[in-house]
Amino acid sequence: MKTKRDFLVLMIIAVVVITVFTSTAAEAAQKERKLEERKGEIRHIEEAQDGWVGFPDWLKMGAYLRLRSVYDNNRGLDKNAAGHDRYNLRYRARVWARILLSEDVDFNIRLMTEPRYNFRPDLDHPFTRNEGLFDRFNVTLRNAFDLPLTATVGRQDLWLGSGWLIIDGTPLDGGRSGYFDALRFTYDLKDNTTADLIWVENHANTSEWIRPFNDENFDISEQDEQGLILYLSNKSLDQTRFDGYFLYKREHDRRRATGTEGETYTIGSFIHSDIDDHWQSCVELAAQFGHKNGKDLSGFATNSWLAYHFNDEKKNSIQFGYEYLSGSDDPDKYFDRVWGRLDQWSRIYTGPIDSIDGRAYDSSNLHRFVVNWISNPTRKTELDTSYHMLFADENPSTGGTGGLSKSGCFRGQLLRGQLKYRVNKNFYHRAEAELFFPGDFYNDERNDVAVFLRYEIIFTW
Repeated sequence: MKTKRDFLVLMIIAVVVITVFTSTAAEAAQKERKLEERKGEIRHIEEAQDGWVGFPDWLKMGAYLRLRSVYDNNRGLDKNAAGHDRYNLRYRARVWARILLSEDVDFNIRLMTEPRYNFRPDLDHPFTRNEGLFDRFNVTLRNAFDLPLTATVGRQDLWLGSGWLIIDGTPLDGGRSGYFDALRFTYDLKDNTTADLIWVENHANTSEWIRPFNDENFDISEQDEQGLILYLSNKSLDQTRFDGYFLYKREHDRRRATGTEGETYTIGSFIHSDIDDHWQSCVELAAQFGHKNGKDLSGFATNSWLAYHFNDEKKNSIQFGYEYLSGSDDPDKYFDRVWGRLDQWSRIYTGPIDSIDGRAYDSSNLHRFVVNWISNPTRKTELDTSYHMLFADENPSTGGTGGLSKSGCFRGQLLRGQLKYRVNKNFYHRAEAELFFPGDFYNDERNDVAVFLRYEIIFTW
């Protein structure tokens, strides 16, 4: 409780002190002020940024509704396993508001729910996660101390760089949420450079800071987590962005058997370049050390791709990528994805299949080669297809047990497709399909093709 009390005190002090100093700079900052807007899709958070019309200037509101139908089969690569196929409906609703307390102070709030109905005869209560949760609850302060400094205090979304290692603070919550309980300070330096300093204080229990309505005591991670992020981003070079970062993460107080305890330190860099009108490239490298569950950890990872845009009427583009996360003969020594434990490129592999030889959503001990094709067949449709070849860095099996073969390292092949049809700016359909064909990394008991199908309708206001 001491940690929780200290964090609350720190939050209160930050809000009071920065609010006092920002109030004197309100008039000068009026011309420069820009409300923080979400860009793109972060964890499928598609919100209409303009909000509802008819409200006063100091208030912006909006809503979001996603109706999702999900089916998967052989997620553990075993067609004889009990409950090997699943079908459920998920309905996620969100209402958000941004209240402008002054020219430089916002209060941001978002209330959401995503109940699920599972079509399983073995469940006495197929209706689950029927609770309401605040997945955004923060104060944003700009021009603190009459400086180009922005502070965000409280529950918030984080997506830094490509989002590869910093995107999700609630890995066990699936697509329902991805928030961080954090203190974030962003300083705008000269020469198109920004510096972020972030303290993260996440807890496995959703009721630790703000108790959900109709709380079902659902854990959003396997253990409590604290961390520090130092992130620098520079855009001074034409058509090139260079980022560097340092991540510290402490995991403690395990709530599940798969939880971990220890400390990891990650140093990385990210370079994105628009080479010309057709070619784009991205290279991200990260080195890691520390200790986990009493064992020394030393790892390396990279995520890189090269894309060619045809710049034609159909907006065709092709991308070639390679991702590597170092492995070991001990899953505790795999490269730790830090806050990137999200199904970023597969719904069926990340979570269900990667847990066969490690922690769910880690997708580590991995070499991944991918070819991705994107096209707009019509003005309102987008088709995204990809082919992945997956290899293990090492085979940690002891004699071919636990679903793994004795020595194979070919994890398998993944085919993925997504079709999106936008009716208008507030309403669209999306359908996804995946097939995973296991390789010789798995033994004969885990050799069945895994299937994932999903269809959803999204409304935003």
